[in-house]
Amino acid sequence: MLKQVLLSLLLGGCAVFSYAPFHIWPLALISFAGLLWLIADKNQKQATLLSFTWAIAYFAAGIHWVYISIRQYGDLPTMLAVLILIGLICYLALYPLLFAFLLRAIKRLAPAFSFMQLVIAAPLIWQITEFLRGYIMNGFAWLQLGYSGLDSPLRNYFPLFGIDGVNLIITCLAGLLVYLLHDIKRYFATQRSNNIALTGRLKHKISAFFALILLFFAPLLFSHTHWTKRDSQRSANFTLIQGNIAQSLRWSSQQLDNTLTTYLALTEANFDRSDIIIWSEATITDYELNQQPFLADLDNEARANNVSVAVGLIDYRPSQQRNQPGNIYNTLLVLGENAPYVYPSTNRYQKHHLVPFGEFTPLETVLKPIATLLDIPMSSMQAGEAKQPPLIMKNFKFTTAICYEVILSSLIWQNFQPDTDFLLTVSNDAWFGDSIGPLQHLQMAQARALEFGRPLIRSTNNGVTAIINENGTIIQQLPQFETAVLTATLSPTTGLTPYAIWGNKPYFIALGLMLLLLLLNCTRRLVKKTA
Repeated sequence: MLKQVLLSLLLGGCAVFSYAPFHIWPLALISFAGLLWLIADKNQKQATLLSFTWAIAYFAAGIHWVYISIRQYGDLPTMLAVLILIGLICYLALYPLLFAFLLRAIKRLAPAFSFMQLVIAAPLIWQITEFLRGYIMNGFAWLQLGYSGLDSPLRNYFPLFGIDGVNLIITCLAGLLVYLLHDIKRYFATQRSNNIALTGRLKHKISAFFALILLFFAPLLFSHTHWTKRDSQRSANFTLIQGNIAQSLRWSSQQLDNTLTTYLALTEANFDRSDIIIWSEATITDYELNQQPFLADLDNEARANNVSVAVGLIDYRPSQQRNQPGNIYNTLLVLGENAPYVYPSTNRYQKHHLVPFGEFTPLETVLKPIATLLDIPMSSMQAGEAKQPPLIMKNFKFTTAICYEVILSSLIWQNFQPDTDFLLTVSNDAWFGDSIGPLQHLQMAQARALEFGRPLIRSTNNGVTAIINENGTIIQQLPQFETAVLTATLSPTTGLTPYAIWGNKPYFIALGLMLLLLLLNCTRRLVKKTA
């Protein structure tokens, strides 16, 4: 068992190399297939142990960069920061543990190494536990297997089924692979006298083999399909401002004036060649109420130069009731449009999906001590509405996401409209230092552009600031950790991808059919048993 535990750790840890910045995409498929092979015939206790150790290595390798936020910016002692990181990793590992527990709990319905277990039950249960991981306490849907598909032929599934659909397809592919390899192993491990019978079994696997090949290579049929079309009759000159303000200084009151001076100078220097200028998330680390004179001056200057400016800031709305705290919103505000700026203007986006402990405290009565320890500025925010109108800049419509939200395909779909021109996201990944975290974040943004067939504009404080085209390809980006501006002339796209039209409906239909197959198999077994 020790060898299998060590193998599970190796398989879990290697999967991180399938994502950015490494892009060795087969490793995600190998990693999950290896997990299935290890747990398929084990009892519940063994299966849950192996899945838990696989997940420990998977998340330790993939999100170790959270330590930088905890230690460096939470200003905690090293040992305490390590303990909190270990706690987070162990918590996330509970979901793969639950997956293995449930898979082996239905061993009579889905026997070890059967098609029903590997290709139907395992992908279905995995999707359920991944949903829970992304939902409970506002979730942490990072490191989904499907993102490895961006560098493979599977990328053409994104405009069809979105990230959830690609997750399902990868787990089905892994199940098919294990299903075939297991019988091949049995074939060569069995006495020659029994090979005739096994040859007959292998012949029945031909359909599974072709299903594997078809599922993997079918998206190549769509490699030259253009779901959306670039509208070359309309274009805008974009300027993205990367101020590169050190995270340790950003929330200092002494730094605020320097930050405003830096961003204002870079903005004014680019008025003459810009139609739209985008600042990063929470560039202004102060309440909007306190900065109205500055915002009014910037608005007047922008309108005088016929430029729209999107500014990230913190919006505090005082409560209408005495002795009640007001609401704080992480906001992206548009200035420079036709009407002069007057607080609270409506051409703004308020972040809906907040980050646990960073922007709010889940189960506050229980977990408040952790938030107090971390002492992160503005960690008591209010969520904006789930569905919000697009931002309007120079008659272009932007479906917007702030920071973490860009990894939530379903949230983008909620706010996406058929006449959306661009996707827009602003972020501050300085929390994660010089780690793989910001590069993983950028990769997820690429998936959103591919899903919706829209160019995506990504403006950040210190990187990675980038322009991504409608095919999910980065066409321009700035180096990290430099004060710089990115300029580009972009045209919007028109038309809709299948995913933009249907969202996750095909995905849920597929899950429903898989569940139906499991139930029919259960009914067949009961009938056979009572016959």
